[in-house]
Amino acid sequence: MIKDKVAARHFYKDDGDKIKQNWYLYEFANVLHSKIDESPKLASYRKKHSQDNIVAFCVYFSKRSLQSISDALEGRESGVMAEARYVHEFYPDSSPVQTQGLLEAALDAWIEHLQICTVCPNQCLENGFELTDMFDNLERTGWPTI
Repeated sequence: MIKDKVAARHFYKDDGDKIKQNWYLYEFANVLHSKIDESPKLASYRKKHSQDNIVAFCVYFSKRSLQSISDALEGRESGVMAEARYVHEFYPDSSPVQTQGLLEAALDAWIEHLQICTVCPNQCLENGFELTDMFDNLERTGWPTI
């Protein structure tokens, strides 16, 4: 079993946080992590930062993107914005090359994740505050959540 790089526990503190919106963010953070791992442009970044630090960035970026996602869904914005300030909030000294690489990885992750979500019956973004048993199902099946 290949476990996720970003653990589910980063997206809930208690049963009340086990909502579809947080499940969406958990999945997005994992796709982002995979895009960072795959990116040749981010080889130097991966060497400079520990896995724990990269995971923390993916969690932060995923959660930080939620407002932009909500704005796009509610029609306040024409699309989702992956802003450089999200990178600079986490990595204040990020070089332009690193920032651009991380934003490209985020865009690739966003596109891939949306493609997966369009065929998913859960519709996590439309029913975001609905409780879900998907987090509990991970634990029941033995999938690592920590």
